[in-house]
Amino acid sequence: MFLQLNMEVFWTFFNIIVFFFILRKFLFKPVTKIMEERKSMITKGLDEADAAKEEAQKMKTEYEASIANAKEEAQEIIADAKDRANMEYQGKIKQANEEIAQMKESASEDVKAEKERAMASLQSEIAGIALLAASKVVEKEVDKASNEQLVDDFLKEAGV
Repeated sequence: MFLQLNMEVFWTFFNIIVFFFILRKFLFKPVTKIMEERKSMITKGLDEADAAKEEAQKMKTEYEASIANAKEEAQEIIADAKDRANMEYQGKIKQANEEIAQMKESASEDVKAEKERAMASLQSEIAGIALLAASKVVEKEVDKASNEQLVDDFLKEAGV
């Protein structure tokens, strides 16, 4: 029985070994091959992901630089617009001041001309009054005191 049991153990052991080689040939190798392919595919995917991440980082850096340049240009445009507006404002102020000075000068000339016309008008009125007084003096012969009184009255009426 010992021998028979040993033979059964031997055949069982032999079957296990044969079964192991068959599994190794038809199951382990294809499964290992599939796992290696999957491993290389995962590694390739990770490499591509790293490359995509680096590319995204590069694009982000370029984008940030572009935004910084755009902000800088916007600040320059705003500063330029402010400078131009200030220059235009100063020009308008200068022009307004010149117009005001010109208006003052024109008004001063108008006042001077009006004063001269008033003086000429006054002189012609005074001359008319003097002629009227002279004609009254000629009409009536008076003494020296009366003449002085007439002249004083005339000057009072004339406002001189």
